[in-house]
Amino acid sequence: MKEQTAYVTGADRGLGLGFTKALLERGFRVFAGEYGLDGAGLDTLAKTHGERLHRIALDVSCDRSVLRAADKLREHCEHLDLLINNAAILGDFTGSITDPLDFTLMQEVYNVNSLGPLRVAQSVFGHLTRGSLKKLVNISSEAGSMEQSRRTNRKLRYGYCMSKAALNVQTVILANHAHEHDIESYLFDPGWMRSFMHGTKNLKATQEPDDTAQTILATVLDRPHPGYLYMTHEGQRYDW
Repeated sequence: MKEQTAYVTGADRGLGLGFTKALLERGFRVFAGEYGLDGAGLDTLAKTHGERLHRIALDVSCDRSVLRAADKLREHCEHLDLLINNAAILGDFTGSITDPLDFTLMQEVYNVNSLGPLRVAQSVFGHLTRGSLKKLVNISSEAGSMEQSRRTNRKLRYGYCMSKAALNVQTVILANHAHEHDIESYLFDPGWMRSFMHGTKNLKATQEPDDTAQTILATVLDRPHPGYLYMTHEGQRYDW
């Protein structure tokens, strides 16, 4: 039986680190795409899972970085079973239409959150078609939901919400192509986590990233595909 392999983007910390840890515990060989913000968590995992953990420098907003990372992955494996596009940025604005808006920053958010996952998926798609599991996971957000964005009693970020909505549409299109190669696609809202999206750990949130990673992987790896694409971290259907 072929060794199972996974590629996780944004693996430095938060949910990406949680995925990396959980997959290593399941016996996967994991390629951890790291931006270099905080490598302490991966340092710890390397001490116990060194032979199965491959750390790859990765900036999903940069074509050359994505291609270099894919080349590194191909040096160590001939197939890929699971791709988790997790890397994302929030942006630091909450302005309404009557406030100044930083369109340059919005473009950066789009480049990471919307185009980044597509870059990565394209770079390793051939390897994914040769995997035994053939699973593609994109991490979205409730911010990408049209239904959730109708709420007016909360601060919403134009760039972040729009970038995640674009990711949702991209995932639908990609899922159609992936299905032709027997690849199953998933799109998750991970919920409100104690992550570092705001620059520091959000201690007000209700979920630990490690727990969320375990829950998502249970849906992806331990159960039949539910037949719908957009779902909560617990695998329940989510409103577009």
